[in-house]
Amino acid sequence: MLLGIDVGGTFTDAVAIEEGRVTAQSKSPTTHEDLLIGILAALDKILPDIAASGISRVALSTTIVTNALVEDRTDRVGLCLIPGPGMDISKLVPSEPYLLSGYIDHRGREVKELQQAEIQAACRCFSGCDVYAVAGKFAVRNPKHELDAAELINKACKPKHISLGSAASGSLNFWRRANSAYYNAAVWRQFNDFAMAIERALAKRGIIAPVFVLKADGGTLPLKSAKDQPVEAIFTGPAASVLGIMAMSQTNQPAISLDIGGTTTDIALWQNGRPLFADRGAVVNGYPTAVRSFRLKSVGLGGDSFVRWEEGQLRVGPIRHGPSMANGGNYPTVSDALIVAGLMDFGDAERAYFAMEQLAANVGQSPNEMAAIVLSAAVVKLKEAIKEMLEEQAAEPVYRVEDIVHTEQFLPNLLLGVGGTAEGLAPLVAKEFNIPCRVPKGAMVANAIGAAVARPTIDITLRADTERRYYTVAELGIQQKLTDRSCSLNDCYEIAKRHLEDRAAQACIPVGDIEVIQQEEFNIVRGFNTTGKIITNRLQIKPGVLVDLTGIETEEGLV
Repeated sequence: MLLGIDVGGTFTDAVAIEEGRVTAQSKSPTTHEDLLIGILAALDKILPDIAASGISRVALSTTIVTNALVEDRTDRVGLCLIPGPGMDISKLVPSEPYLLSGYIDHRGREVKELQQAEIQAACRCFSGCDVYAVAGKFAVRNPKHELDAAELINKACKPKHISLGSAASGSLNFWRRANSAYYNAAVWRQFNDFAMAIERALAKRGIIAPVFVLKADGGTLPLKSAKDQPVEAIFTGPAASVLGIMAMSQTNQPAISLDIGGTTTDIALWQNGRPLFADRGAVVNGYPTAVRSFRLKSVGLGGDSFVRWEEGQLRVGPIRHGPSMANGGNYPTVSDALIVAGLMDFGDAERAYFAMEQLAANVGQSPNEMAAIVLSAAVVKLKEAIKEMLEEQAAEPVYRVEDIVHTEQFLPNLLLGVGGTAEGLAPLVAKEFNIPCRVPKGAMVANAIGAAVARPTIDITLRADTERRYYTVAELGIQQKLTDRSCSLNDCYEIAKRHLEDRAAQACIPVGDIEVIQQEEFNIVRGFNTTGKIITNRLQIKPGVLVDLTGIETEEGLV
């Protein structure tokens, strides 16, 4: 039996799946002051219908981290960069970094040692920071300086956590790696609070099974590993909705999907029945990272988004002040407008009307007219975000001849909606694009379903220098000798495959299909002779879904 748990900004959902069908599901309010309470409440609603001893795997998703980013509630990070000579990226990262003068060259050789006095000065500069991030330009070729810097920072100021760029990604792109390390540190506390609450809840209810967290690319990561690399879980909530849709509602048409939660709406693009990927990595708050991800965009607008007048303008989100007034909150929200407009039916309708009356008091509108104005503003905000995403997709650089020959403009023919308020809001957005809308049965708990059915996966990046006869696997922090200078691209693939299989075995992940994410080789030429090669192999156990749940969809699931 598979158990999926999604801790969202508004609700915590739990779903049990056995023999290709949903056997139990629940929805409880997320208790931000103590996540454990809401998680236990969701579990207690389904445990009477299932046997805890029969649960073989627990998979998690959460928008807690995404919402913290959208609402600017992340921690201050002590960002230390080791750039060496070349382009200065200090103005291109999320916060002012401290630059260290050590240098590893492009071949992984130490050219200049780190200075302990600079590390101590950096700790004084970042006094009060509980989390640090360290990124070196060529750390994926040799992580020595990052590891040394982390050790010295620990001795100097004993932070709670230090993120390393080489551990966050095996990518050579220094800028993306630095951003990945920064955001890994920035969300470390929030994610670990979530992980601790999950572990305590499962222990209290006697659930003993491997626990995984959904990654941004639709794969999964053991919870133990995710505690150190929470950047992989930044878009776990949006990725869960994508996998939920993949399991519940297959379509070969070009499509847009909206996961409309309480705080945010997550947008994804679909082609040939598969979600599109961000080719070079996810973008977080406008900063490119090396996190492999579906092509996703999170918008600060959801069912519980706070609606108010500011300087004569109606503002919808990104702030959330708790649930809708219909559900016991104190401020007008988008959900209140949906109830008054007759598009959804839940909670206290009188309280929803009161919410719209409050908004309409100074503008001479009726509650119904005010609800229409609120929904129009919400739809415009989502429409603009979708158009921006489509423009970004159209402007994506093309690197291969076959892509130039076969490329097609992405024109969506369908909108797929999931999430708590998708039934009311998604059709309004689809109408703006003049395309049909589908809300599959099970849409209310799509994220928990997506987490439950996600195929376990893991990845590694191997870089080899055949002239110097060594290779590195940045994610494992290893550098080992090559026995043969004539080692080929295929030979390196086989070495990478063995490391991937070993890493998967340690994480109790079945290997399954292996896909090549990146594979390339460059000759090293000295004089007129080729003296070796630089070879890269990045492999991953292929993400996907374990169970096809399209059979649960009925005509009632179509709108």
